[in-house]
Amino acid sequence: MLIMNATSNFPSGLPIVANDEPKPGLLGLFSQQPLEAFGRGQTICRDGNPAMHVFKIVAGMVRVSKILSDGSRVITGLFYPGEIFGLGPDEHYLGDAEAVGDVKLRRLNRSRFQQAVDSSEQLRPQFVNWLCQEMASAQARMVLLARKKAEERVCDLLLTLARRAGNEHGPATEIEIPISRVDMADYLGLTIETVSRTMTNLIKRGVIQSIARYRFTIRKPALLRSLADGGDEYDDLHDVPPGRQAMRAH
Repeated sequence: MLIMNATSNFPSGLPIVANDEPKPGLLGLFSQQPLEAFGRGQTICRDGNPAMHVFKIVAGMVRVSKILSDGSRVITGLFYPGEIFGLGPDEHYLGDAEAVGDVKLRRLNRSRFQQAVDSSEQLRPQFVNWLCQEMASAQARMVLLARKKAEERVCDLLLTLARRAGNEHGPATEIEIPISRVDMADYLGLTIETVSRTMTNLIKRGVIQSIARYRFTIRKPALLRSLADGGDEYDDLHDVPPGRQAMRAH
């Protein structure tokens, strides 16, 4: 999929906002930095440029992508409010970071960030924990791209959005998909036709319901979880048809 297609048909700015109150820990390092705004499609940093800053997202979503030798694009990461991006194993950015819709963020000089972590007994374990989470996320993404089928990949992304929109009581049942079908395809390693067909099938089967252009209700969360894991069975009695509840009881 060519990069020239990547900026078309984006949703408008969505109210994805994190709590930006000053707080202790890694995120607290950004609290005194000025708030910056980026419009839809604007570039925040470029692949290969010196990594001078670390970024904390306050509102909106950021995608990080790389252009391959054949001109196609791969989205390597999606970052949400309250998350940090811009760190890498070397001193250069690993991809183009662009705003999906309207984005607000704060940036901190990378050397200041590293000095603060190195000099703090409180921040060092938090930073190690953050690195472990990043590694776990990368491993899960490797499994998704290497082993999962198209429907499993799409369902996995929908579950991720539900968890992001949820709270301590569990994932949300109403979600917004703040990225275009092109972005979904480039993130999941699929074609836009496959993504669109899969979404249509999920709607037809009653797994999700479209309630606005970019907003959906998850009608059968248990089935969505099962499909994301490669199954096609219900694992929640609330989603089991009456005839099958009796069978399960035995």
